[in-house]
Amino acid sequence: MVGLLATITRNHGFRSTLASDCESALAICEKYRPNVVLLDIKLSGSRSGFDVCRELKANLGTADIPVFFVTGLDRSDQLLSEAFEVGAHDIIFKPISSVDLLGRLRVALREQQTREAYRKLALQDPFTGLSNRRQLIIHITEALMASRRDGSVGGMIIADIDHLMVVNDRHGYDLGDELILTLSRLMRRLTGQNCLAGRLGGDEMALVMMHTTQDAIKQTADRLRRTFAAIAFDATTQPKHFTLGVGCTAFGGEAATMDADVVLRQADTSLYAAKLLGRGRSNVFWELDAENLPVLEASKRHSRTKRREKTNRSFVGVQKDVAVESDASPPASPTAGA
Repeated sequence: MVGLLATITRNHGFRSTLASDCESALAICEKYRPNVVLLDIKLSGSRSGFDVCRELKANLGTADIPVFFVTGLDRSDQLLSEAFEVGAHDIIFKPISSVDLLGRLRVALREQQTREAYRKLALQDPFTGLSNRRQLIIHITEALMASRRDGSVGGMIIADIDHLMVVNDRHGYDLGDELILTLSRLMRRLTGQNCLAGRLGGDEMALVMMHTTQDAIKQTADRLRRTFAAIAFDATTQPKHFTLGVGCTAFGGEAATMDADVVLRQADTSLYAAKLLGRGRSNVFWELDAENLPVLEASKRHSRTKRREKTNRSFVGVQKDVAVESDASPPASPTAGA
């Protein structure tokens, strides 16, 4: 049956990988992240297809993979209930129809592509292709959890382009956009399994690093700053060089009170301290004087210690205790503004 399924799918353009037992199936799914899993309910050994499906759905890395049960068992409400209870996407009953199988697979793949497109819209910056602020917060939280779990060192680097508004005013927004895209490409080159890049907003980019050291964080920041400063923009006409300000922070096994906002605030503070010393500089939070930290203005912070109180400025109307008199028209009724 496994060979038949592989033949049908391969003959219609799918790449199929076969698993001989539950352990190898789980390992293949975790390593290769297939688009779809075809799984029999009755398996050799002590575990059933329900058990394998349950484990796939419990793993964050494989939870979104659609699982199709393929079974020769009689159709019953109990079977359907249990299959969908463990997270099955669909059930295909034997004997197998190639038209039925391929049609269901293609529907699942279209749905998966749609979900992936929406996921990118929610988590990816459309201009640079890097993670957006929401995804960066997730990266920081994951790095903090890894640090608490195994005592490893994590860190964050924030970089922004010096005097970008002057560049836009003097040379035009096209060059300003080119600077932002160039910085994002440099950030992407540094990404890997333990280093993730994202855009906080405007020209400010960030790297979240896991399983690293303070020296490695500092060296990465210096390398990023020197590389950007060495790039000649408009090299064929009037070469121009620009600089970055870079701030870094590190954490390792901190208490539960340390969260993504604290990490962002520390990196912001070190970046601001670097800019106070001049342009084209980098700074690290752990070398700053804890008793004499620069005070960040609210407009220069990416983290917030508390939420702003709700105001009534979104409401436009006439107060109830104020009488409105007019000879030309009746009193105006209150209106709500968006």
